Amino acid sequence: MSDKGLEMSAQDHPVYESHRQQVDRVLSDLSRGTLLHKVKSGGMLYPRTFFLDTKDMVLRYTGSEKRFRKKKLSWQISKIREVRDGEKDYSKRLDPFDTPALRGRCFAVIFGANHEVLYLYSNSIYERDMWVKGIQFAIHMEQYMDQKQQADRWIKDAFNMADKNNDGSLDFEEVMKLLKQLNADMDKKYVKALFDKADTEKSGKGRSRLDNAEFVQFYHLLTERAEVEEIFLRYDGGKGYMDCLDLQRFLKNDQKVTMQEDDVNEVIAAYEPQKQLQLDDHMSLIGFRTFLTSRDQQMFNPACRRVYQDMTQPITNYYISSSHNTYLVEDQLKGPSRVEAYITALSRGCRCVELDCWDGPDDEPVIYHGYTLTSKILFRDVIGAIKDYAFHSSPRDQGDRSYPVILSIENHCSIKQQTVMGKHIRNILGDLVYAPTELPNKIPSPADLMGKIVLKGKKLPWSHSTEEAEVSDEEDEAAESQEESKSKDKSKHKLSRHFSDVVGMKAISFKSTDEAIASNGIFVSLGESKVLKMIGNDIKDVNRLSQQMLVRTYPSGSRTDSSNYNPVPMWAAGCQVVALNFQTTGAEPMQLLHGKFLDNGGSGYVLKPEFMLSAEKFSSQLEKPTKKKKLVMKMISGYQIPKPKDSKKGEVIDPFIKIEVHGSKADNQQVKTSVIQNNGFNPQWNETVSFNLNSPELVLLRFVVYDSDRYVDDFIGYYVMPLSCLQQGYRHFPLFNKTGDQLPQALIFVHTEIVDA
Repeated sequence: MSDKGLEMSAQDHPVYESHRQQVDRVLSDLSRGTLLHKVKSGGMLYPRTFFLDTKDMVLRYTGSEKRFRKKKLSWQISKIREVRDGEKDYSKRLDPFDTPALRGRCFAVIFGANHEVLYLYSNSIYERDMWVKGIQFAIHMEQYMDQKQQADRWIKDAFNMADKNNDGSLDFEEVMKLLKQLNADMDKKYVKALFDKADTEKSGKGRSRLDNAEFVQFYHLLTERAEVEEIFLRYDGGKGYMDCLDLQRFLKNDQKVTMQEDDVNEVIAAYEPQKQLQLDDHMSLIGFRTFLTSRDQQMFNPACRRVYQDMTQPITNYYISSSHNTYLVEDQLKGPSRVEAYITALSRGCRCVELDCWDGPDDEPVIYHGYTLTSKILFRDVIGAIKDYAFHSSPRDQGDRSYPVILSIENHCSIKQQTVMGKHIRNILGDLVYAPTELPNKIPSPADLMGKIVLKGKKLPWSHSTEEAEVSDEEDEAAESQEESKSKDKSKHKLSRHFSDVVGMKAISFKSTDEAIASNGIFVSLGESKVLKMIGNDIKDVNRLSQQMLVRTYPSGSRTDSSNYNPVPMWAAGCQVVALNFQTTGAEPMQLLHGKFLDNGGSGYVLKPEFMLSAEKFSSQLEKPTKKKKLVMKMISGYQIPKPKDSKKGEVIDPFIKIEVHGSKADNQQVKTSVIQNNGFNPQWNETVSFNLNSPELVLLRFVVYDSDRYVDDFIGYYVMPLSCLQQGYRHFPLFNKTGDQLPQALIFVHTEIVDA
């Protein structure tokens, strides 16, 4: 929403308000609730009373009919990714109820990593603005809460959940029930001792009870971690605190980090909660525990959270986060196509999206999965969404510019509608389009293309002067889903000069590696079956191709359920644009993609290892690796591991961890820890595992926590990261659920070391 819109809304209110007054008034009004309408497909409106509760930090509603009671009636503010007004609501424009007036009063709330969308219709533009502002205020409140505030709020939420009679206190039996819900089947005598210690306001009448503040104290006593205290006691010299020299020794010996005295004192000042100890440059056990669980001390190196790699090399030297059939949100045969799917992919760091373009009604090209019953969306709406969201997630360098987005065009349109496509691209994207007027003398780098949107597709020869001409057809993914192969008369396709001129990267059909390299193309697409066969026959040949061109791979047409292949073999061969179905978030392939592209600031571009860029070095690495490493990991403990939401087991979880290595074929391996019975609260493993690695530069580590079961183990959470981003020493890592959202509070504690093999 524009600043002008905000000013008009404030002026509409009879009394001028300061910003703080306006925030307070808006949040107060929305906490009491207003009538909004949920917008469903086809424009159906369902009236509901919505409330913005900034005390419990939830958005909720009432008024749902009984048959809808099983549906979700509230969302945590922390799960809201974005709120936007109706004019950006691209995906509703083809609905029969769609009108400019309806869109003007609509707003969309987007939740979670999977970008669930809640469309709402308000009674006025003023009310819409109030809700958009209010939710934005709440998001900012959530984001600026510090670590302790977030932890304490989580504790209070647990207290409220257990306080069934709303009397503001819990007795011992209620606390024991709560601990079981939190996956802690703990010794009653131990818990009772902590309960009595926290019960400081004993009345002497009736049963002992803990009020909210006492429960917070009880929780902190309960979550004291012996495994962290053991490390602290090794360095404190019996003083009860660490001084600067103690902390320096810990950082050097265990964390493999050398830090100057002034920097160590800054660490103490940042994490030690007791003021006097801060002034004396001393750190208590509580401060040390807070320091060890801080984001910068996690296993993922904070240096990898920014763009640190050389971005001036040819774009063929980088892995690129890529999506397949980006427009789909379900299956490949009859599921819906939505513009929102492009926003979701781009917001999750994807830098190459796919557009399957076909002739549409009224001379307007549409996007859908050809030869299927998937729904259609307008090409122009997709281009508009890409313009608005192309660079939202990408780290910014040199002002407002960020690394390029590639549009992989599968063009099935007639000459007339190709011309329309070209005009839409020029009119909507304007100067954002990378469209050189002559053949570049070198392959551009991500830095060269900053702030640009690049179209990949078939292109007429640079010297060609006619308005249209035939070109050989590229890989037709849509046809792969048909039982009949394409007929010979479809091997040629007419191309419009208007569309060809906006294509910045020429795609060619693959016949052989030598022929592809000899062409002046920069892009080649290979289906899953073809590329796996090529890798199996001669991986060196695939790598040689990837040194000269961008090699895009995509899932087989037989994957009608939108499942994905394992992307790692393609990356290990050098393929850069390994496209996956982003709508299939819960499975291993998307988890691997998520972890791989955490690197280099989440820019969606990761520089390939040096040996991948030379045929000679690649061959040598395969035949006689020279940089072998050994990874030694002690899986120490877990903290606040939740019970799976869809679990049918009534008891406390029995967690174990599967540790996987993904990389070159020789490096793929996995092990499991033992199962800890009845404890998700603070399970202790203290088990050491090790892996010998031939090509450590390619390795992705995947950790999966399961709840052991007699029949099928229940998935709880995962974490994936590149070995190159690993910090050695005592480290924690978080867990993510099936939709890619981080699980609150849950951590795994490990000690890692990398040595020469």
